[in-house]
Amino acid sequence: MSVNAFLSELKKFFIDSFLDPVYQDGVLYFIIEELPNPRDSGIFKILCGSIELAVDVVTLDEPGVVIANELIGLHAATIRKYPYQKIEYVNIAPWAQEKIEARMARIGLKI
Repeated sequence: MSVNAFLSELKKFFIDSFLDPVYQDGVLYFIIEELPNPRDSGIFKILCGSIELAVDVVTLDEPGVVIANELIGLHAATIRKYPYQKIEYVNIAPWAQEKIEARMARIGLKI
């Protein structure tokens, strides 16, 4: 394989990984994908493996975490249906992770 072909394949791999990330089964994901406009906003997603359980637009501040926590409460029954062994946070600040875990504990979800 030539160097150019190798670099082309490597570029394709990284672009595909970014545009269509691979999520592992048995993992509960809390993800914020930041939006360029309006500033300091994003899409909050809850996934179990590659299955999308909930999505909403949030701000990246305290009121946004309140909305995210409400979304967790609204979809608690759905989250319980999917077995997960661990939780991963993608692009979520540690202080927000603590609030999410506190909410999960209050409604009886496994942390």
